[in-house]
Amino acid sequence: MPANISLGNAMVDQMRRGYPDRIEFYSEFLDLVRFPGDSHLSRTADMLLEKYKGRDFDLVISAGPQALNLLADQRQFLFPNVPVVFTGVRRESATWSELNSATGILMKLDPLPTLELAMQLQPQTRRVVVVSGASDFDRTWDDLARERFRNHESRLEFTYLSGLPMQTLLERLRDLPSDAVVIYLTFFTDGEGEYFLSADAAILVANASAAPVYGPYDTYMGTGIVGGCMDTFDEVGRETGDLALRILAGEKPEDIAPYFPGKDLPIVDCRQLARWELSEDRLPARSEMRFRQSSLWKEHRSTVITATFVLALQATLLIGLLFERRNRILAELVADETRRELTHASRLATVGELTASIAHEIHQPLGAILSNADAAEMLIDSSPDSMDELRQILADIRQDDLRACEVIERLRALMRNRELELQAVEPNELIENVIRLINREAKRRDVAVHTELAPGGPLVIADKVHLQQVLLNLLLNGMEAMSEIDQPKKLFVQTQLQSDNLEFLVQDSGPDIPTERRSRLFDPFFTTKKEGMGLGLSIARTLVEAHGGRIWIDDNCHTGLGLRFTVPLAQKSSNETSQFAVLSGEQTG
Repeated sequence: MPANISLGNAMVDQMRRGYPDRIEFYSEFLDLVRFPGDSHLSRTADMLLEKYKGRDFDLVISAGPQALNLLADQRQFLFPNVPVVFTGVRRESATWSELNSATGILMKLDPLPTLELAMQLQPQTRRVVVVSGASDFDRTWDDLARERFRNHESRLEFTYLSGLPMQTLLERLRDLPSDAVVIYLTFFTDGEGEYFLSADAAILVANASAAPVYGPYDTYMGTGIVGGCMDTFDEVGRETGDLALRILAGEKPEDIAPYFPGKDLPIVDCRQLARWELSEDRLPARSEMRFRQSSLWKEHRSTVITATFVLALQATLLIGLLFERRNRILAELVADETRRELTHASRLATVGELTASIAHEIHQPLGAILSNADAAEMLIDSSPDSMDELRQILADIRQDDLRACEVIERLRALMRNRELELQAVEPNELIENVIRLINREAKRRDVAVHTELAPGGPLVIADKVHLQQVLLNLLLNGMEAMSEIDQPKKLFVQTQLQSDNLEFLVQDSGPDIPTERRSRLFDPFFTTKKEGMGLGLSIARTLVEAHGGRIWIDDNCHTGLGLRFTVPLAQKSSNETSQFAVLSGEQTG
C-alpha cells in the first residue's frame, strides 16, 4: 500500500545514511487489512516462525496496529528476545505495554484537526459528510470520527456514509449541497465486498463529490482532496529509522517512551484551493502548500535569463545581418550605376578618339552626294534626254545617303547609355563593323588590321553595343601601344570556337609589357599610356564577365600584347564545335 511503501522507504534510507556498517533488511507484508481474522493471523505467525527459525536478528520493526497486535500475541514465539520498534499506530490502539523490550513512533491519525481545517477554510459549512469503507479497519476510523466529532454536532449536521457500495456512495456524493464538506477517512472495502486501495478510492470520491473533500492521510494528496491535518509517512519513516538506530547503538527500548513525530501540520493542495475557490488567507500559518504551480520566472530564472540573452543576441545579430545585407544591396546598386556611368564615359572617350575618322566617314558620302547632285544638275542642263545616266546618279546619291545614315546610327548606338541587352549576335559582322569604324584611325596611324575569323557565322549571346565597345577598346589600345615603334604595325583579330564559347584574340605587334605590370593591366586606374585613365581594360573585363565570359592576357604571344576573351555561343552542337576552320583575310588602312 502507498503508506507502507512511503514509510518503509524513508525508514530504510534514514538507517542506511546513519549506520556505518552494512544493514541486512528482511521485509514481510502481512496484508492483515484485506485478510483479517484469527485463522489468517495464526497462519501468518506459523509462516514467520518457520521462515525465520534459527536466524538471529538485532531488531524487529512493526508498522501498523495489525502487525503490532500480532507481535504482541505471539511474542513468546516470534522473536522473544529481540528488541522491537513499532510505528504507524495511534496511542490508544497500541499494545506495546504487552511487549517486552519495545518502543516506537506514534501517529495521531485523528480526523478532528482535518475537520477543523475544513471549517477554517469554509466557515459557511453546515453539513459534514463522513465517508469510510466496510472493512474492520475502516470501521475503526468511522467509530473514531463519530467520537471525535460529537462536540460539533450542535452546530453541524453530520452524515456518515460508511460501508456503502461504491456506486451508491458516488451517487450520494454528487447531490451534496453547496454548504457541505466531505471528510474522507479510509476505504479498503465497500459494502459489496470489493477491495480498494484507499488512495484509489479517494480519486473516485473526489471526482464525484459536489463538495470539497478532506482526508487525514498524506498519501491522499494529489488524488483530488483539498487537504488535511496529518503526520506524513515520510516523516514517520525517518523518525522510525532514527529510533531504530538508537536501539542498534545500544540504547534499551524500555528506557525510551513511545513518542509522536511532532509535526502534524495542515497540508493542502493548491490546485484544489483554486478549483473550489478557497482563499489561502484562511489557512493556518504553518500550513504546507503542495502542487503550487510556480511561474516560469521563479522556477527557471537562470534559464530564462540565459535564453533571453541568447535571443536578444540572435536578434541583434539578425538585425545586423539584415542591415549588412541592405547596405550590400545598396552598394551593389551604386556599383552597377557607377559601372554603367563609367562604361558610358569610356564609350564617349572612344568616340572622341574616333571623331576624326567618323567625321571622315560621314564627310565622304556627303561629299559624294553633293558631287552627284552637281553632276545631275549639269547633266540636266547639258543633255536633258540622258535619263539612264540620271537614274544612276540618283542611285549613287541614295547609296551614299544610306552610308551616312549607317555611320550616324552606329555612332548614336555607341554613345547611348543603356542596360545590358543580351541577344544573338553575329560576331564576324560585328568585327567588320568595328574595323570599319577604326579604318580611318588605322590609316592615320599606318596600322594594318588582319583578321582570322571562325567560318560559318557562329552566333554568340551578347549585347551588341557592349561587345563592340570591348573590341574597340582593345583595338585602340593596340594601335596606341604601337605608336612609337619603327617596324610595321599590325593588329591581329582572331575568333575560334572553344566548346560552348567563341574565343576572341586581339594582338598587336608593339613592345612587350613587363610581367609585373601585366598582372595589373585589368586594375582600375592602372595604365601604360601617357594620357590614359586606366579604365578601359577594367571596364572591358566587367563587360565580358557580365556576358558570362572571361578575359585574360595571352602569355604565348611572342610579339606585342595579346588579349583573349570569351563569349558564350548561342547554339552549338558538339559536332559543330569539333569542326574548326579558319577564314583568313586582311584589311588595311
